[in-house]
Amino acid sequence: MNNFDFIIIGAGCSGLSLLYEMNKSNILKNKTCAVFDKRKKFSKDKIWSYWNVFEHSFSDCLLDQWDKVIVKGNEEIILDCKDFAYQSVDSEKFYNKILKNISDNKNIKLFLDHSVDEIREENDQIIINSKNELFKANLVFDSSLKINNSKDSKIYQHFYGCEVNFKENINLSKYPTLMDFNCDQGNWTHFFYTLPLSDKKIFIETTWISDQQNSTIDEYMSEINEYIQKNLNYKKEYTFGYNEMGSIPMFHFKQKTEYKKIIKIGAAANLTRKSTGYTFLNIQNFTKELVQKLIKNQIISNVQIQSKYNFLDKIFIKVLLEQKSNMHKIFFRLFKKNNAKDIISFLSNDSNFIQDIKIILSMPKLIFIKKLLNF
Repeated sequence: MNNFDFIIIGAGCSGLSLLYEMNKSNILKNKTCAVFDKRKKFSKDKIWSYWNVFEHSFSDCLLDQWDKVIVKGNEEIILDCKDFAYQSVDSEKFYNKILKNISDNKNIKLFLDHSVDEIREENDQIIINSKNELFKANLVFDSSLKINNSKDSKIYQHFYGCEVNFKENINLSKYPTLMDFNCDQGNWTHFFYTLPLSDKKIFIETTWISDQQNSTIDEYMSEINEYIQKNLNYKKEYTFGYNEMGSIPMFHFKQKTEYKKIIKIGAAANLTRKSTGYTFLNIQNFTKELVQKLIKNQIISNVQIQSKYNFLDKIFIKVLLEQKSNMHKIFFRLFKKNNAKDIISFLSNDSNFIQDIKIILSMPKLIFIKKLLNF
């Protein structure tokens, strides 16, 4: 039997953020921690973006940051976010920083290429089975998702993004395009997201909100090629670089567990905003709070995003299900009818009551009131 004080299941954003904060706070100076993940190695596989409404530990891992973002529909909206810079974290820099931070701590063990096959409680400890080997811990932090474990309608924000390298000069915007709805909406909601990387390089992501968990890579690539030629008006030679593909559940998971010593983290802890898919800053905030409780030896319990945002997001999802093909107009209206500070605060879980009211009043009232009354 392999004995540890802590076990972290999943070496993604939430698991490694927690490991980093625990190590930085000297929790693991005299205690042991094992980390399990299916991946065989760490390499760039994500770009995490957010508005910097509060400081976190990974500001030195940025891909870039901007003081304006753009939303496009039947017109173009420029949001001034100089007070809350829009930032993108490079996962490769993130992984490298954490691996360097923990490299000298012999109390930390990484088990890559290890899935967790079973979790059970025995004599007030948690035992996990991985590759037919047993590991025991006093406390387990679990980022694994069980998609079927939800009461909500299963809607996903699924996407494919890639770097595009242009052979010749192209008139690219200096700012990220948060949402460009000038594309085929199908029967759901479709938009493009772009990050400028240099004069001849851009990251383009095609994103769908639908009941599908994903499309094929060929379908995604066809959409990106069409966007380059029609929306960017570039018909010359270009090549593709780094790419990523993902599916963010726009629903939450049941938090009940028979084991009090298994703490959910990340998206599994319902730290993803259902209406937007934003998770990175929520993870950082939750992680710092969790580590402070560990330091003070306080009771650790499963937590989630503030109830007011969950309530408003539930109404939003109900409207989405009814207004699937027109939802892009409601998204666009949100950005057009509100100032940047109110929008950023609301989408970043940092809004006050007055800002919440402004956001609510900017929405199509009849549709949302109807869903509220039927809630």
